[in-house]
Amino acid sequence: MGIMPIRKELWELKPEDIIPQFLLYKQAEGLSEYTMKDYRQRLKFFFSHYPDALEFPRERTMEFLAGYKNPCTFNLNYAYLRVFWNWVIDEGYFKGNRHPLDGIKKRKPRGRIVQLSEKEIARLLSLPDKSLYGGLRDYALLCLSIDTGVRPGEAVQLVPSDFFPEKKEIIIRAEVAKTRVSRVLPLSDPTVQNIQKLLTVRPWKNAPIFATETGTPLSVDTWSRRVKAYGIKCGLSITAYSLRHASALLLLRRGADAFTVQNMLGHSTLQMTKHYIDLTMQDVRRGHDNAGVMLSIVGQETSKPVRMRKINV
Repeated sequence: MGIMPIRKELWELKPEDIIPQFLLYKQAEGLSEYTMKDYRQRLKFFFSHYPDALEFPRERTMEFLAGYKNPCTFNLNYAYLRVFWNWVIDEGYFKGNRHPLDGIKKRKPRGRIVQLSEKEIARLLSLPDKSLYGGLRDYALLCLSIDTGVRPGEAVQLVPSDFFPEKKEIIIRAEVAKTRVSRVLPLSDPTVQNIQKLLTVRPWKNAPIFATETGTPLSVDTWSRRVKAYGIKCGLSITAYSLRHASALLLLRRGADAFTVQNMLGHSTLQMTKHYIDLTMQDVRRGHDNAGVMLSIVGQETSKPVRMRKINV
């Protein structure tokens, strides 16, 4: 990428001059408020630690990223900073002769797809107190998350007009979807019934479906903390995003094809869905090995272990 030298009259620009312009540009692109919030927080955090990053962009960016050992956290910050620096360069605000991320690549994540059994999910669903508004909301949101694999950030932005109980569907609008592409999610009867009940008991008409007790939007962080607390009560280490993992795996294990799961999760490519498919293939391998059909046919069936109960002294 060719680097444009900074215009002479812009040499004295500070982060507080440039960041609002960048955010306005991203807002004009149609980014969701959730993504905009992420950009604000990450850039604020970066420049609060490196206020001279516009003067020394490559050095400060490398110092910042070097502090992240977790590949997922590193990659998130890498992605946001790359978009920011690309914009700075395109606008002619860049000081330097080399892109701050030139030669630096994303790290391969170790990956931790949380696997929950149907019994564990049943225990999780038994915890919310449905006699309280917060418990009923949590129960309905748990049902939706397990039923569809919807992203937490998408779920908390759903409004009543997105919900079509007669069709048993809910729409993820483009402005809400992470990929900026709308999609329709089919719902099971229990999920439809619980969302209907939630909408019936609350007094607000225009609040998000899964609003707080005061009718304000429920944040992803708050929802994730509530899911984590429920998980602790039944011995599980989970977050709100873990429900998405569990949904994808259960759909595949219950016979859903890969393209259906891809569309429901809102993955832009099948490669992203393949992580879940690989895990279900491990199930197939274990089942195949345990069955031992060909070994039995050719007379090489492994002997079953002898169970010992009583000791004769």
